[in-house]
Amino acid sequence: MTFLSLFFLGQSEVFAQHQVKGSVFDENKEPLVGAVIQLKGEQNQYHAVAGLDGSFTIANIKNGNYNFEISFIGFNTYNEKIESLNGPLRKDIVMEPDSQVLGEVVIMGAANRGSDAQARKLEQMAKNTINVVSAKSIELSPDITVANVVQRVSGLSIERNASGDPQYAIVRGMDKRYNYTLVNGVKIPSPDNRNRYVPLDIFPAQMLERLEVAKSLTPDMEGDAIGGSVNLVMISAPDEFEVNADFQMGYNFIHLDRPFYSYDRSTEARFSPGERFGSRYEANVSDFSTQNLLIEPISPLPDLFGGITIGDRFMDGKLGVMLGASVQNSFRGADRDWYKIDVDPLGTGRPSLSSYQERQTSIHQFRLGLHSKIDYQINRNNEISLYYGDFTLNDFEAREMISSDRDISPDNQNATYLYQTRVRSTYSGIRNATLQGNHRFLNDQLLVDWSALFSRADFDRPDNAIFIRNGGIENGREMPQNIERRNPRRWEKHYDQDLTFHLNFQYNFNPLFLNNSYVKFGGMYRDKERGALFNRYRFDPSPSFQEQGVDWDDFTDVRWELLNPAGTLGHALNYNALEQISAFYVMQHIGFGKFDVNAGVRVENTNQGYKSRTTNQFEIPELYQIYTDVLPNFSFKYKPKDDVNLRGSYYKAINRPGYFEIVDGISDEDDEFPFKGNPDVTRAIADNFDIRYEYFPRANEQFLLGAFYKRIEDPIELLLIRQTSLTTGPRNLTPTNSGTATNWGIEADFSKFFNKFGIRANYTFTNSSLTTVKSERVRENPEDVTSQLILREAVQTRPLQGQANHIGNLSILYKNIERGTDIQLSAVYTGERIEIVSPWLDLDIWSRPFTQLDFSFEQKLGNWVVFMKANNILNAPYELFVKSPRKTEQLDFPLQDRDGQTIVQRDYYRQSVRLGVRFKFNTI
Repeated sequence: MTFLSLFFLGQSEVFAQHQVKGSVFDENKEPLVGAVIQLKGEQNQYHAVAGLDGSFTIANIKNGNYNFEISFIGFNTYNEKIESLNGPLRKDIVMEPDSQVLGEVVIMGAANRGSDAQARKLEQMAKNTINVVSAKSIELSPDITVANVVQRVSGLSIERNASGDPQYAIVRGMDKRYNYTLVNGVKIPSPDNRNRYVPLDIFPAQMLERLEVAKSLTPDMEGDAIGGSVNLVMISAPDEFEVNADFQMGYNFIHLDRPFYSYDRSTEARFSPGERFGSRYEANVSDFSTQNLLIEPISPLPDLFGGITIGDRFMDGKLGVMLGASVQNSFRGADRDWYKIDVDPLGTGRPSLSSYQERQTSIHQFRLGLHSKIDYQINRNNEISLYYGDFTLNDFEAREMISSDRDISPDNQNATYLYQTRVRSTYSGIRNATLQGNHRFLNDQLLVDWSALFSRADFDRPDNAIFIRNGGIENGREMPQNIERRNPRRWEKHYDQDLTFHLNFQYNFNPLFLNNSYVKFGGMYRDKERGALFNRYRFDPSPSFQEQGVDWDDFTDVRWELLNPAGTLGHALNYNALEQISAFYVMQHIGFGKFDVNAGVRVENTNQGYKSRTTNQFEIPELYQIYTDVLPNFSFKYKPKDDVNLRGSYYKAINRPGYFEIVDGISDEDDEFPFKGNPDVTRAIADNFDIRYEYFPRANEQFLLGAFYKRIEDPIELLLIRQTSLTTGPRNLTPTNSGTATNWGIEADFSKFFNKFGIRANYTFTNSSLTTVKSERVRENPEDVTSQLILREAVQTRPLQGQANHIGNLSILYKNIERGTDIQLSAVYTGERIEIVSPWLDLDIWSRPFTQLDFSFEQKLGNWVVFMKANNILNAPYELFVKSPRKTEQLDFPLQDRDGQTIVQRDYYRQSVRLGVRFKFNTI
């Protein structure tokens, strides 16, 4: 009996334990993530922290009387007496702002700046269709550059650089040429040596307050964005003193399997002999260094990343200052297999492989970002700001390559090889100074804002040298190498300089039944200047036969003859380009009831041209294109409920050719195919339609479902075209207008949080269509293999170059606010897309679908955070292929392991891991 009494007494204690569940919101029903909930009793105390959706649970509470208390910065503490708690209880609490603490709400502004809640609010309130990635999301992601961040946005994919890192944005399947990049709302120039698009990997992600991707335009935005625009909103001064700093170390696993190749950059000549001694100087062999062509295998140091930002406000909050610096020093690598491909000359219509290359590339990357922003509020009606950013990206690349056009199967004991050693230093940077002002007149009825910008992008690639040898294998034994002819050394420089001024006026009025209505008008003017220098020298061995091990052991032993002492300063790649754009727009915004309507028109006048120093009589030395575009624009937003939007838009936009794309000249810098400019290429013009349903159930949650349609006249694509005729002469990548294309798609974006867990997902389906005339080589009598080979035209419909049919992103998050733990697993899927358009029927070169998996972990320890980030966990290869089997050949090429397809290229980049610490301090 005593035992049974004790047993039931124990059970009564168990069943007497209860729980309190609920949620904490602000007055707008938004969750107060991180609010502290406490139950205070005479003998027992319990606490919890509101999760990502504002919910909380306190379990195993004993019977008794308690004081129920909730606290959150900027809000009055909530207190409630709970007497005789003897069962489950639910409490959904709406907190009241503490007006004494908030003052003019500046603290809440600081708390929300860079948050997911701010990002969702911007999407909800925008006049056009946008997606926003917050600084908080960027901080928790595995991303280190803006290019990494971009691939997390719905409808966006990325194009990678030689080391496998994301570099350029592709919006809604539209090639990188169809979008532009802004910094704080103002367009910046590109250091790209050929095009106008900006490499996004030059910007460190930690400098962003948010990333805004606009998928439709309004009349006050520049009109050359058929795909959209990417706006980098840089961090600005906080409301109180704040310091953020981080330090990271990392390693790329590719260095575990093979050496990293390095060279002595201190001996490279930053200026060619023609630059040092004058354009008429006749160079000799002694003018060229040799030590920088010696590469050595090393074990690289770990990657090092560091950054710091410091901000505060002075003069009673009127003057804000934000300073920041970021340094990234990393060692990357790539292993590439590449095939030279053409159409079968015997008329089968299949691809034919003529040579194979194995490449091992080592790249030492150095990034430096300097950021400063000063804003001064003169009074309530007048504010000015000055921004200066200086971003540097230097690549130091060493590459070893072996190529062969013979049988190179593992069982073969005889082969002829071509060996190439290349060293290439690339110094690029963007410098941007922007002065902006905002002014209010007539009791806020008249608003004026302006921007004045000076920006310059530089590209410098000195002494790009290739050491070429031949050799091979005989009876399984490697033979000594001999020196090939025409070894190049090349100097290239480019600068792109902008002077831009924007001026906008907005007059607010609310007559009769209208609300929040205004007329806005303004204009801009840009004067762009671009200069390019190209100087190449070629060398032959002298004497022509020099055997390895007998006449030379390394590059410094080789004796050379300089073939062109004057260089190539008369080449078409030495040119000056200009682009002068003037624009004016007018638009009206009308709000009535639950509708907002924008209608307007933008007029842009373009004067684009170049003048080259070419001495080739068959090339056009000077050309100008002058044209005016009228770009109508209409959009609406219907708001049936406070948390729901239905928006639609139409806008006309253009895409201008790149600066070098219209220069009549050939650049053979590419590893695979030379590039040839086309003076006849013209701008593309597109009609764009968008519709999107938006639901924002909570501040950090959303569901977006949209569709778009684009009709593009004269889209610009890079076609692989022979220089002289379809079947003779070298093949060049040439920008060409390709008829009329359509591009439509649907996209969905979803984010949902469940206390400690969250999910972000987006998916985009795009379907583009372009019908062009292609060629095929066939037998005059298909039944007779001895009949004459003829060329005939064929019509083919295909997707746009660079357009992926499926793009998906999935991120799974875990956040334990009480313990300070954040975990995120992110996957990005990019479907197949055409990388190179072939002039031959069915021989376009496609990239295979690509999935990248990344992981990040963070643990907060007071003001410190320790974290780990892993990228490319699956080691997914980047692979190019033709959707046709190669012709039956006697040559045995490796990697041709997919039925019905021909592999053209396969790259591996391996995994990378970073460990780091972050420090945060503020007085809020």
